[in-house]
Amino acid sequence: MLFLVLTGLVASAYAFEQDLTVKVGAGKMECFFQPVKKPLGVEVEYQVIDGGDLDINFFVQSPDGRVLISEHRKTDNFHRVEIPQAGDMKVCLDNTFSHFANKIVFFELISDDEVNLGDEDEKEPDWDSAKEEIRELMDMTIEDLKDMLDKMGQNLDKSRNLQTVLKMYEARDRNIVESNFDRVNFFSCVQLAIMLSVGLVQVFLIRSLFEDKSRVSGLMKSKT
Repeated sequence: MLFLVLTGLVASAYAFEQDLTVKVGAGKMECFFQPVKKPLGVEVEYQVIDGGDLDINFFVQSPDGRVLISEHRKTDNFHRVEIPQAGDMKVCLDNTFSHFANKIVFFELISDDEVNLGDEDEKEPDWDSAKEEIRELMDMTIEDLKDMLDKMGQNLDKSRNLQTVLKMYEARDRNIVESNFDRVNFFSCVQLAIMLSVGLVQVFLIRSLFEDKSRVSGLMKSKT
């Protein structure tokens, strides 16, 4: 079993937003850990985009060991779970039921807290010092401008997440089409080979029948 700690974009307000595409080998289970610094809600989404019958066992555990999500041989799903305490939440992709097919799985974790994609040490802009200057330039207050920028950032984050999910759906559909195309070509070649074999056998049988008749007629003529 492979254990990895999810690293990447960690918000200064204890929020996080993670998305990974993982290859899970046949007969294996991959587990990942996401640090949670306080109780919060987490949106969890996953989908199998390639491999076998496009199914996987999916598990999510809270830091205290309780199983929050347990699904068997599903293609995709979306959940919202509450993490009750600080610690490491555990996400497992279980492909032990498949002995031959490797699976490629995309999953995404998004916390409910507002995500700040900047550096942890980056300070908040000094809005107070710019209040008077901005008030002179526009009618809206600095609080209105800050709210507008926050909403714009949230909408951009939602758009990016939606585009990522749609891209994964497109990749899964493309893999299904390519798999069906290869399967159709294979069975078409098999059917063509069978048809040719049957035709050749029929030709040889007919020729052997005519050869037997000619031999019989030749023997009868020689006796007479």
